[in-house]
Amino acid sequence: MRPPVRLRAFVLAVVLTGTLTGCGATVPGTAAPGEVDLGILDTGSYRVEPLDAHDDPYIPPIYDMPIVAGVHQSDYTVTAYDIDPRMTFQNYAGHVSGGLPSAFGDYETVDAVLERHPPLYGFATSGVSAGMSDISRGKWPAHGSWPTKNIPNELTADIAVMQYTDPAAAAAAARELHDTDFAAYREHNEPVTLPGHPGAHAQWQPGSPYLRAFLAHGPYVIGLLVSAATPDRDTVAALADTALTRQLEALTRTQPLTDEQVHRLTWDADGLLAATLNPNRVPVVTSDGSNTVTGRQGFLHYLDEYSYPDLERARASLDRMGAERVAQSWGTLAIQVADPESARRAITEKLFLVPFLGDAAAPANVPDSTCVETEMTATDHRFRCLIAYRDRVGIVSADQLLDAHQRAAAQFALFANSR
Repeated sequence: MRPPVRLRAFVLAVVLTGTLTGCGATVPGTAAPGEVDLGILDTGSYRVEPLDAHDDPYIPPIYDMPIVAGVHQSDYTVTAYDIDPRMTFQNYAGHVSGGLPSAFGDYETVDAVLERHPPLYGFATSGVSAGMSDISRGKWPAHGSWPTKNIPNELTADIAVMQYTDPAAAAAAARELHDTDFAAYREHNEPVTLPGHPGAHAQWQPGSPYLRAFLAHGPYVIGLLVSAATPDRDTVAALADTALTRQLEALTRTQPLTDEQVHRLTWDADGLLAATLNPNRVPVVTSDGSNTVTGRQGFLHYLDEYSYPDLERARASLDRMGAERVAQSWGTLAIQVADPESARRAITEKLFLVPFLGDAAAPANVPDSTCVETEMTATDHRFRCLIAYRDRVGIVSADQLLDAHQRAAAQFALFANSR
């Protein structure tokens, strides 16, 4: 229970009393001095009250807390781009609980090991230097086969970070994950000692550009599958060393969680996700980016090549606006920045995260807003609009400009109604 939040919502409702009624959406009316009257905004059918406006903040059920912990871990997990900036395409990202993606070994083998050595939580991510998904590229190994790829000379990196109760549990899990995996390829693979991380359990198949490794570090297990441009053992081992070094550096910025702490983590502590346009008003916990709140680093894992075809542009725009936290809700982004000046900079410099063809009309009566037509003309991301409200930035998208305008107006009203 958080009575102060409910009281604040009640006071805000009183201050903003006076609504439009009749046909169309109901929007709180009178704004604070110097702000737009929210009642004149065209928000279409989108509701503009935060999800927790009339109740306590959403608390995830206990069975979803490992997902919350996995999302927490995303902020302390490196991307493929962090390992090598040539890997500018993100593939999958998500929490790890009872299983790992097949990049880390045969499903049946890996799942059996994790049943014996279950982590408290974890997070996995993947990226490549060339476009196309893992599946279309043919990298996903068939049952009992070593990974291959259809695009020559590309770089790939799949990384997973799992936390265990203590170092002994992590060491046992890392050893068994490697040993059972290596046993399946014993006739073809060779163990590899990584110069920078001799404690890692690693293997390589001669003539293959792939190397798989598991490293226990304190209570953490880091799983890794990397591939170099050429099937050279020293080259791919150097890439693996770099990946592990960068990941260990990232872990210095966090602390392991106890089982109790995992189940007490706060979801959406500052209410940013609750203030993000959520058309279906569904406050579920996800780790795939569909309804998630993270720091800047965590958000980078979800910049897949389909929605964000220029990763470097997206990273530069986030840096320029000073993004601190990012909420994603079914296609809408809400970004917490340092101050109102940073938010306005996003508008004046058109800091969209995707390339665009040209300007589009801005939504009526929404101050500090701008819209563009993107290069994704055949998708529901064709039109995108940026809006700024105090120290927050909203990004909405739609296949029709009117819908984008109504979403932008609704997001502006949501920001105003959540303060």
